[in-house]
Amino acid sequence: MRNFILGLLLLHPLSLYEVHARFAGGLAHIYAASYGSIHRSLTQLVARGDIEPEAAAPTARNRKRYVVTDQGKRTWLAWMKESPGGEGVEVAALARVFLLGLVEDRRERLSILAALREHALAEHEALLGVDRDAGAAENTGAAEDTEDTAGARYRAATLAYGVATSKGLVDWLDAIATDDPAPAAPATPATASTTGGRR
Repeated sequence: MRNFILGLLLLHPLSLYEVHARFAGGLAHIYAASYGSIHRSLTQLVARGDIEPEAAAPTARNRKRYVVTDQGKRTWLAWMKESPGGEGVEVAALARVFLLGLVEDRRERLSILAALREHALAEHEALLGVDRDAGAAENTGAAEDTEDTAGARYRAATLAYGVATSKGLVDWLDAIATDDPAPAAPATPATASTTGGRR
């Protein structure tokens, strides 16, 4: 969450209260962020030298806003490019795609999307393997345990949800990459006719 907040501050200088308002206003589907956890993240970012209080006067309620330092910009970009690691696949993808417009270089954006897709695809394929194994186990034990039919049905439905949503994440990342067109080639200046034109 700390690096995600760093990205939010790259979009706009924000106070602690304003960062909390962003999460309360819709970003909670990416990270669950309490006021206290946001305060700790901002304190850590200041201590690391990634952000600093804005030089401008505080807001009307004396709330200081924070801006990102040059070091913070490097920290944030490194996070965008690194493997999600301990983050959940969906959270990692949502957080980075939300901020992807801050990456100016198209090749870097596509590289980030490709890494996220690879991570998402690995999870999807792992769930497909679990699905196959679970199906085989259910078929093997079907004759021995006919009373657990309902339980097996709900377990299968839960796993099917995971398979479908992980596939949806892969498809979503593919669509975003496709919708990031290459910049148009510069127009070539019109050349004079070699036939001599009018005399």
